[in-house]
Amino acid sequence: MEADLRKEKGSDGETGVKTFQFDNLPSKLRENIRRLGWEKPMPVQSIVIPYLLEKRDIVVQSRTGSGKTGAFILPMVMDIDRDADYVQGLVLVPTRELAEQLTKVLAEITQGTGVRYVAVYGGVGYGPQIEAFKNRVQIIIATPGRMIDHLIRDRVSLSKLRYLIFDEADEMLSMGFYESMMKIMSFIPERRLTALFSATIPPGVAALAQRFTNNPENISLSSDVMHVEEVDHVYYVVDPMRKDRSLLRIIEMENPQAALIFCNTKAEVEYLAKFLQNFGYDADFLTSDLSQKNRQEVMQHIRKGQLRFLVSTDVAARGIDISELGYVIVYDLPQAHGDYVHRAGRTGRAGEGGFAISLVSYIEEVDLKKRAKMNNLSLVKRELPSDEDVEQRVDERIRVMLEEKYRSLPNSIRQRLRRFIPLSKKLAGGEEEMHVVAMMFDSFYQETLHKPLYPYERATTRTRRRPGSTERSGRSRRPDGRRTGQRSRTRRDNPRRSR
Repeated sequence: MEADLRKEKGSDGETGVKTFQFDNLPSKLRENIRRLGWEKPMPVQSIVIPYLLEKRDIVVQSRTGSGKTGAFILPMVMDIDRDADYVQGLVLVPTRELAEQLTKVLAEITQGTGVRYVAVYGGVGYGPQIEAFKNRVQIIIATPGRMIDHLIRDRVSLSKLRYLIFDEADEMLSMGFYESMMKIMSFIPERRLTALFSATIPPGVAALAQRFTNNPENISLSSDVMHVEEVDHVYYVVDPMRKDRSLLRIIEMENPQAALIFCNTKAEVEYLAKFLQNFGYDADFLTSDLSQKNRQEVMQHIRKGQLRFLVSTDVAARGIDISELGYVIVYDLPQAHGDYVHRAGRTGRAGEGGFAISLVSYIEEVDLKKRAKMNNLSLVKRELPSDEDVEQRVDERIRVMLEEKYRSLPNSIRQRLRRFIPLSKKLAGGEEEMHVVAMMFDSFYQETLHKPLYPYERATTRTRRRPGSTERSGRSRRPDGRRTGQRSRTRRDNPRRSR
C-alpha cells in the first residue's frame, strides 16, 4: 500500500517534512480506522508516519493518549508483505494489558486485509502463542520476557524482522525488562527500522535508543514549553501529615534509577533518609554538617550508580553536576522562588531527559503555579496513586524480576530447584503459610531496591531539542521541516555498529 505524502516547503524554498493524511490511505484502511473513530491524524501521527514510511529510525517523546499507537501500527500495516510467511514487525510493550490493548487496535485496523498477528505475554499458556507462530504470523506484540522465552527455544524467528517498535520504553525499564530487551538484540537483523516511543527520555531510555537505533530522528511532542532542558515538571497534592507515605507511593510507581530528594532543613533530610532506609530503600543524605570527604564519598556513590536515593538540602543544588540523574524530587517547596529552578536543574543535564517531581499541600499548590508562571514552566498535576495502584505495580514488577532471574539461571540450578516444588505447592495452598511466602517475596524485592535497574550507560548522542522539533545529523527541524538555524552538539559514534 502506498500513501500520498504531500511535501511542504519552508520559507527558504527547501523541501521540508512531509505531511500525512488519512484521505490518502487505501479504501479498506480508511474504512477500518473510521470504525475506530479516527477522523484525522493526530499530531504524533502526521509527524511520525512519514519518517517511518521513509524507513528512518526515530526516537519519539510522546505521552500516553497522544495517538502514538496509530503512528507505528499504520506504517507497518501499509508496508507489510502479506504473502510473506515470516515475522516482519515486533512491538515490545511493558505489560500484558498494553499488549491486549494494542492487539485490539491492530485487529480493527487489519480487518479484512489478511495480516496475521499474535499477542505474546506471560501469565497465560504457551500453546496458543506457539500455534500462532506455526501459522506464520507477520506481526507480534509482546512483552520482552515472554518473547525471549520463545526465541531461546527456537519457536519463532526474527531473522527477517523489518520493524522493531518499543512502546513505553521508560515503563519497560521501570518494570525490570532491561536484560530481556538486550537479549532480543542478538535475535534480530542489523538492517531494520527501529522506532522508540517513550513518555520521558531519562538516561536509561537514551542509552537504549543508542543501542538499537541508527542515526535516529529525535521528535519531542510531550509539551509546548520547556525551561530546564528536556525536564518534565510534575507535582502531586498530598496531605502534609502523610507526606512521607505519599513519597513511598510515588517512588514505587515511578521506580527511578536514581533520584535527588530535596528537603529544606537538616533535620528533615536526616529523618527522610532514615525513613527510606527503614523501608528497604538504598538511601543516604547530604547536608552542610558532613565533612568534605564524606560529601565527596556520597556524591561518588550516586554518580557511579551505587546509590539510588540521595536526600539533601540545597547544598547539593548548586555547583554539583550529576549528568545521569533522571529524577529530582522536591519534597519541601523551597522558600526562595529561584531555588526551585536550581533544584530542577540537577536533572535533564547535557541534553538528557529528566523529571522534577514536587510534593505540595493545597496551599502550596497556588505558590508552585506562580513560580511556574514566573519561570515559564509547564506544570503537570498528577493524582496520588492509591494503595491498590501501588500493589498492582509492585505485583507486576516482582513477577517480571523473578521471571528474569529464573530465565538467567543455568540448567544445573533449575534442576536443583525442582526439589522445592512440592514445598512451594504446600506454601501456596495454605493461608497460615502465606506469611512465609510474603517474607520470601519481601526479601527478594528489598534486594532489588539496592541495585540499579539497568547498567549506567551514558548515551553518546547529545541533542538540544525544542518541543515538537526533530533532528537529524545534528540539525534541528520544526514539524514543518524548516531549519531552526541551531546546530545540536552531536558525537557521531554509533554503538549499534560495534556490537
